[in-house]
Amino acid sequence: MKKNFVNIVLLFVLVFLTNCGYSPLLVSNKIDFNIADMSFEGERKINNYIENSLNNQIRPKKSMKSFDLKIKSSFEKTITNKDKSGDPKNYNLKLITSIIAISNNSETASKTFEKNISLSAQNKKIDEIELEKKYIKDLSELIGKDIIFFLINQ
Repeated sequence: MKKNFVNIVLLFVLVFLTNCGYSPLLVSNKIDFNIADMSFEGERKINNYIENSLNNQIRPKKSMKSFDLKIKSSFEKTITNKDKSGDPKNYNLKLITSIIAISNNSETASKTFEKNISLSAQNKKIDEIELEKKYIKDLSELIGKDIIFFLINQ
């Protein structure tokens, strides 16, 4: 009796969770804009990651609102604390991206996106460099998604 009750409850939970109506925002039809032109300044690697992120999400259609984007990115790596001998223990990686979006009806919007993450110093510098590259890529892709959300709301 108890086993049947548990099975019935699990079945109801499964049915309600699969039919909750969730759909990801970037897959939905809310993306009704096109990026006509993008110009970049600043850190080349960050700009490449952002451009790839935007290109993967935007599919141009004829009757959409169109934007020209001017994107400027910068990167800062600061030491947050040191050990007794003066060697760095932790770093703070900070990506700052400013965009100016000019729509096809000449409306201008601008916004600055800032992402940061802590990185602990590694024993092997090659591991630290690889981890830093991974973090920069991940943060740049997050900024690319933030830009898409910003443009959706314009």
